Amino acid sequence: MMRAFRVQVLAPVALSVGGCVPNFDDNLSTIEQPQVLAVQAEPAEVAPGESVQLNALVATPAGNAAVATLTWGLCIARKPLTELGPVNTVCIQAPSAAPDSIVALGSGASVKATLPMDACRLFGPSLPEPMNGEPAGRPVDPDPTGGFYQPVTVTLLSSAVTTLGAVRIFCPPSGLDQEQAAAFTTNYRRNQNPALDSVSTLDSSGTATAIPTSNVAPLEVSAGQVVHFQAAWSACSDSDACTGAETYLAFNADTRELDTKHESLRVSWYAAAGTFAHAVTGQSEDEFAGTTTDNTWTAPTAAGEIRLWLVIRDSRGGQSSQSFVVSMQP
Repeated sequence: MMRAFRVQVLAPVALSVGGCVPNFDDNLSTIEQPQVLAVQAEPAEVAPGESVQLNALVATPAGNAAVATLTWGLCIARKPLTELGPVNTVCIQAPSAAPDSIVALGSGASVKATLPMDACRLFGPSLPEPMNGEPAGRPVDPDPTGGFYQPVTVTLLSSAVTTLGAVRIFCPPSGLDQEQAAAFTTNYRRNQNPALDSVSTLDSSGTATAIPTSNVAPLEVSAGQVVHFQAAWSACSDSDACTGAETYLAFNADTRELDTKHESLRVSWYAAAGTFAHAVTGQSEDEFAGTTTDNTWTAPTAAGEIRLWLVIRDSRGGQSSQSFVVSMQP
C-alpha cells in the first residue's frame, strides 16, 4: 500500500506562487509539531553538473525531542505544458514512489546532490526536448530575479510531510546579444546565502543588546512580557558578494537590457509558544540599504524554556537560520 504524504511548500522564490496545497493556518509562526522550516543549498547557486550540499532546519516544539528522520529527493521531471502548479506534481512525493522522476539522495539532516547536466533544459531557458505524447515544450520563464530552480523534496517521516524546496540553477539568460553575453559572463555574481549577523533585544530607548549565539545561557524574560527583537545582517557593496542584500545582473526581456538589481531580504519568525506580531518581516529590493528588521514577541504566561527560530531568505532563493532559547521567569 502506498503511504499518503502531505506537502508544504517553503518560500524559495521559484516556488512562491502559493504552493501546491494551500495552508490556511492563521498562525504560521507557532511550531506545534516537528516541521521543516528551511531547505538550504550550499552553495546557493550552482551550474548543471556541479555538486551542492542540502541542509534542513527542523523545528520541534519539545526541546529534548529525538532527532528527526528525513529522506531527500531531487526531482528531474519537467513540468508538463498542461500543469498549472509551480512544479510537476510527480515531484511532490517520496522518491520511492516515483524512482524514474525523483533521484533518491539518502537520509539525514544534510545530503549531497549533483545537478543534472540538462538542468537548464529541464527547468531553465534552454529549449526542452518534446515529452512523451506532447508537442515540443517552451523554455521555462525566469522568476523576477532572472532565476531558475531545480525542485528538491525532503520528507519528515514522523509526520509524513514532504517539504518542497529548490536549488537555484546558474543558467545564463536567453536573448542576449554577443556584447550582453560577454558582460553577463564577466559581471554576474552567483548568489550567496544570506546570514544574520546578530539578533538583539531592544529596550524602550531603542538600545540593542545582542543575544549570544552560543546558547550557553538562555535569554531570560518575564512570563507574558512583550519582547522587541531586531535581526541584523551585513551591508553589501555593489562590487562584492556578501551575506546581506547583494547586487546582481538580470536580463530585462521588455527593454532587452541588462539591469542592475538588489536583493530583497525577509526574515521568518518561529517559536514553540508565545505570539509574534508578524510572521515575516524584512526589507524590499528598494530598501536594500537597510540592514535590520524588527519584530515583537509576547512570551507565554507560564514559566519555562522554549526555543525561537529565525530564517533569513533573499529573493534569489538563498537562506540560512539561527535559533536561541528563551527562559520565562515567574
